[in-house]
Amino acid sequence: MRQRSARVVLALMVLGLLVSMNSALAYAQGQELGIVRLITIEGNRFVDTETIRAAILKTRLGEEAVEQKIIDDIRAIYDLGFFEDVQATVDPALGGVEVVFVVVENPVVREVTFSGVPGVPFGDYAKQMKTQPGFVLNAHDLWEDLEGLWEWVLEEHGYLVRVSSLSADTDGHVLIELAQTTLKDIVITGNEKTKDFVIERELSFDVGEPVNINEIDQSLRRLLMLGFFDEISREFSQEDDPDQTVLTINLKERKTGAATFGVGYSTTDGLVGFLQVSDENLFGRGQRIQGTASLGQKVTSYELDFYEPYLTKSGISLGTGLHRKVDTVKTVDSDTEKETESERTSIGGSLTLGKPLTEFTRARLTFKMENNTYEYKSGWEDGVPDDSKTRTIGIGVNTNTVDHPFFPTEGYKNDAYLELGTTLFGGSAAYGKLRVEHSRFFEVKDGGYVLALRGAAGRLLGGTLPDADKFRIGGADSLRGYGYGDPDLKGDNMFFFNAEFRFPIVEKIQGVVFTDWGTAWEDGDGLDLKDLKNSFGVGVRLDTPLGLLRLDYGLGKVDDTRKGQFYFGIGQAF
Repeated sequence: MRQRSARVVLALMVLGLLVSMNSALAYAQGQELGIVRLITIEGNRFVDTETIRAAILKTRLGEEAVEQKIIDDIRAIYDLGFFEDVQATVDPALGGVEVVFVVVENPVVREVTFSGVPGVPFGDYAKQMKTQPGFVLNAHDLWEDLEGLWEWVLEEHGYLVRVSSLSADTDGHVLIELAQTTLKDIVITGNEKTKDFVIERELSFDVGEPVNINEIDQSLRRLLMLGFFDEISREFSQEDDPDQTVLTINLKERKTGAATFGVGYSTTDGLVGFLQVSDENLFGRGQRIQGTASLGQKVTSYELDFYEPYLTKSGISLGTGLHRKVDTVKTVDSDTEKETESERTSIGGSLTLGKPLTEFTRARLTFKMENNTYEYKSGWEDGVPDDSKTRTIGIGVNTNTVDHPFFPTEGYKNDAYLELGTTLFGGSAAYGKLRVEHSRFFEVKDGGYVLALRGAAGRLLGGTLPDADKFRIGGADSLRGYGYGDPDLKGDNMFFFNAEFRFPIVEKIQGVVFTDWGTAWEDGDGLDLKDLKNSFGVGVRLDTPLGLLRLDYGLGKVDDTRKGQFYFGIGQAF
């Protein structure tokens, strides 16, 4: 379509701007023209005479005046672009003839105005045009300005346009009228599972509206970020009406339903087997459901989550979750340093409402209830944590500008979450805590070589945190090489940092080299950088029909000795 638009602009220039050349040679029929003794230029008021004279290359002093050479010079003068008409006469002169080139200048430009595309600040483009007020209108400069105009409108504002009319009056008023290309139809292909309405609700444009490439590409990004498609492309048709086009959206779906099982090991939970059944695009309606069961030596858990992204047409979402978990927790008394092992049973659920704020930002409101009971297993019997009932209200805001849901190469993610514990509805404690996280991605080399960075911090703002609600780090998603929630990785406050270098190995397999740093501490102790735990390791990411599988091996440091742990997960760590 871009090439076609350019041809239309050039055609308009030829038809609407250039006046057909009118040349005449006044000399007596049958007479010899004679030797050129003088070359004179008449009619120019603003264009420098020497500029015109420099275009006369074939008619030369002291040589025979030749009709074809004079015609060629008339054309050369006309091609300077400054003139409405150019003529020539051959008059007798002493010892030969005088060739007189008579020019009629184009008007001096007074104003350049644009019409046909509302909302576009054409004044910005006018400033960079060659055609400027106060100077003689030059056809070639105006031609170049029009060629660049549709490209500027497309690149800066996303609209497909063509010059539909061009006029310039004798007072120097230049009017450029443009016509916008509109959508005649939208065709969606390749979605065998996903319903059309799931795709259409992500499109911010409709049939009959002007084509805006930026808006279309932003909508296609939203489609890609759903995680339902491996590839998305667009095509525009060429219709008989140059101001209409059909947009075809080509989709290649990825498998969104999966049943995954495996075995993992950590120092905290021991050997754990798990089964996860999920569908990110339930029945092709864009809903998400996931059920997970984990059975191990020290942990047994069951989780069920459901997400509806469009509870209303405005984009209000609903997420619900239920869980039951039995695990072994280790606590250390800060005064006596005595250790206690207890069996904790956690039963709870959550309800989350989300709402879009901007193109990249969403807000969420979460209500969570959880009951935690503890039974003594070993160690110091008085160290068993108190049973607790958590009742919280959470307010969160997250921003996501990355370019791909699974393999981002640029952009960032922000998340801030304020959680308020309350004694209402039987809650055990009132408190406030804040968690913030930032991730950023840099493509350091074409082809998927990416540096990924993440930093996260959590802080108790007030009140007292029950043991079950303290910050915990470690494990597959924060501090690899250490057990999740180890005694020295649990507290009222926490901080951790991750750096990963991601690189392609073969198609659908990505390698990772990483380092993690972090610690947790109780309120009032303060952050001591000497307490930071650190680890490093390697991993792979496998893009399979079961989803993106993650396998990492991290080396943590325990008692001045590096010890490694394997971690298995689904999706990127961040």
